Amino acid sequence: MLFLHEFERIEAEAFLTLASEMIEEDDIVTSEEDALLMEYAAALNVPGFTFDAAATAAARDTMAQLNEVSKRKVYMELYMFAICDEFEAPSERRALSELREALGLDAHICNKLEVCARDLCSVYAEIENVLSADPSPIKVEN
Repeated sequence: MLFLHEFERIEAEAFLTLASEMIEEDDIVTSEEDALLMEYAAALNVPGFTFDAAATAAARDTMAQLNEVSKRKVYMELYMFAICDEFEAPSERRALSELREALGLDAHICNKLEVCARDLCSVYAEIENVLSADPSPIKVEN
């Protein structure tokens, strides 16, 4: 997913900082998480992004200045990083809750966004399965 196309560089860097923090939250950084971060960095036009843990508080402050819809997008996108490795650690859940509170977001809406994100991941996974599926042995006539 990438619903953050309207971000300026400072917002993009702040998002990537929070995404990096989310990746490291469970103390396990997978190649899938690294790849996802690099995909986002490229899509947000921030080549060569490197995580600076000291910038996390400033990144939260930057995100807190966004409008409501953009804050929701940030939450949903960061949720994708939390579930990227197909496991949501309790530390990631705590980080998401803290982020939701820091951004002043409604818990019910965030829960709905999480459901949408999981559903979208399932659809993407099914698309990948179909794209790589063997041809059907059944001939269909028109």
